Amino acid sequence: LIPPIFSQRTRLSKKINNMDSSSSALHRLAAVQSHLSIQPCFHRYAIHNDQPTGPADLARERANASFKVEDMTAVILRGKENINTLNIAFQIIQRDPDLRMREGHHYDLSRAEDREQTMRQIARTVELKKQIKDPRLRQALFMAMAFYSESFSMRIYVHDMLFRQALMLFGTAEQQDKWMDDIDSWRVIGCFAMTELGHSSNLRGLETTSTWDPETNEFVVHSPTLTATKWWIGMSGETATHTVAICQTVVNGENHGINWFIVPLRDPKTGRLLPGVTCGDIGHKSSRQGLDNGWIQFTSVRIPRENMLMKWAQMSPEGEFSPSPNPILSYATLIPERFTILGGSQVVLAQTLTIAVRYGAVRRQGNQDEQILDYQTHYTSLMPGVSFLYMLNIVDRELFDKWDQVAEYAQTDAGAFMCEIPDQHGISAGFKGALAWYVTEVLESCRRACGGHAYSSYNSIAGLIGDFGVVTTGGGDNVVLMQQSARYLITALKWKSLSQSKTTFQDSRDLLSHEFVIDVLTWACAKKATELNDNLTAAGKAGFEEAWNTNQVELVRLADVHAWRYFLILYQRGITREKHTPVYPMLVKMGQLMSTFVLRKHLDLFMEEGYFDGSHAKHVRQLFLDQCKDLRRDAVALVDAWVVPDFVLKAPIGKYDGNIYPAYFATVNAAQASFDPPAYWHKHVAPMLNAPRPGEKSGCGCK
Repeated sequence: LIPPIFSQRTRLSKKINNMDSSSSALHRLAAVQSHLSIQPCFHRYAIHNDQPTGPADLARERANASFKVEDMTAVILRGKENINTLNIAFQIIQRDPDLRMREGHHYDLSRAEDREQTMRQIARTVELKKQIKDPRLRQALFMAMAFYSESFSMRIYVHDMLFRQALMLFGTAEQQDKWMDDIDSWRVIGCFAMTELGHSSNLRGLETTSTWDPETNEFVVHSPTLTATKWWIGMSGETATHTVAICQTVVNGENHGINWFIVPLRDPKTGRLLPGVTCGDIGHKSSRQGLDNGWIQFTSVRIPRENMLMKWAQMSPEGEFSPSPNPILSYATLIPERFTILGGSQVVLAQTLTIAVRYGAVRRQGNQDEQILDYQTHYTSLMPGVSFLYMLNIVDRELFDKWDQVAEYAQTDAGAFMCEIPDQHGISAGFKGALAWYVTEVLESCRRACGGHAYSSYNSIAGLIGDFGVVTTGGGDNVVLMQQSARYLITALKWKSLSQSKTTFQDSRDLLSHEFVIDVLTWACAKKATELNDNLTAAGKAGFEEAWNTNQVELVRLADVHAWRYFLILYQRGITREKHTPVYPMLVKMGQLMSTFVLRKHLDLFMEEGYFDGSHAKHVRQLFLDQCKDLRRDAVALVDAWVVPDFVLKAPIGKYDGNIYPAYFATVNAAQASFDPPAYWHKHVAPMLNAPRPGEKSGCGCK
């Protein structure tokens, strides 16, 4: 028997053959026939054939890789010895009932359940940290848990990076001796109270005050208005026992600017708020439900003089206030916070790109049943992100090698520390803005690359996008930070005069030279910085603010070009450490792709300034397409090298073995509480469906 649709298609074909080939109807009907024809994928994998193709596809991708995955993993993890250690850490999580998800799916947890699970994981990790003697395994366990739970990593981050780091940068040796043991053992749980309901990036406008009381040798911390409420403070909602609060320092009626103060919040035995402290929970957020972001109001809370962090600014027992030698020192703790964006970005991108690339290699669609990863629009949307992920890993090391040196100066050489801070601030502001913006683009590209399946929480990408979403505003709004970076570029750096107005490159091979690309970007920075400085200078002091606002978009563009330029420089510097490894050529290849990406990103600038012409632009665009196509062949191996286990990915469409559809269906089916009608059926649905027609008696017969 011939199904009706097939017999209709046969008759349709005969009609087409009899029609005038020049008629427009012919083309429309031919298109219809093409849509109705049986696709090769139907012939090969009919609906009654349950044999999966994904495992064979991923096996072939891995067999055809141009490098050994373990060699690349050794670069990512800084040594082959760390690979086994990380695998053990993942095993600990998977087997430990206090670390792993005990039952159900992470995205089905309520906020209260997520909060409890996160604190259970932290308590267990703190316990294991004391018991595990191998420092490498302790570090690997934290890294593995950061991948497993974003809420876990953020709670740890707030306590260790923000609260603890503030004490290290602003506290005296005596203050560190008093507090650090309790902080490291979690006998004190800390948070970081900076932003307020009415103030965030404008720290000079913060309203919370810390007023010196000479009668009692104390500071009185107070929130004078509603907008002075500390807002979005991680860990303050339910758990933090202490905070470092940034406050306006008032002595004898004079405001001496912002400084940092340790303020107790809760009784560590009962968990109840201390007198004068009111903390509440922010409520439901777009993600990170396991982190208790909250708000804090201080009502004349008294703290001892010693709770002012006094490495740079001091208050003597006699009531003499000595300001810090440079106001910028008060912001120093924000610098490493911004640099940690590179590490946090690796966590979300490694997972998201692994899911998207594997799905692209498994999913087949099209007239020839192609892997969707082979479509140009597909691999060009993913391969720059894969390269960027590796660059983050390499540059992260370079940045923190330098920052660790600078942070050491804070303990040993105050003069050297103050000299380094302006450069570190300018770089961190630009990196945080430019790189975080691009991470959001990569995440969205991954979501689109997985089609509708990425909209399911059970495939993790939506949750990872939510987890990262706050980064473009948290820790300093990106637009504000980019302007701070631009100010640094214009005022602190001296740019060489421009010796040429047009590029000299004639061949795409020139673009493969790191030095050539850096020269091009340096020209762009010098051009923009000089032009903007002239505009601002011409406006004079009286018109400066208006001129700044008029040039704001171009200031942000300057910061973006410079951030990418310096990012490429640090990457090139970083991969020289890997010249002895067999994967060095692949690292070079990824750097070259991202160099072309940056030129392509800013083609409009080069074109409007006349530095490039149309032929140059075509070279850049074509090289980008060629590089993405070349790298696509190693796509699966490049994401495999990040060794993220399936139980951490929490995404059946990203399974390592490629057998995605049974796993996806099983995940959805397991979440189905019941196949019975929902509780609201008889209350809301049945009355509509069974409403009487005109002339019928009412009633649906429901009980």
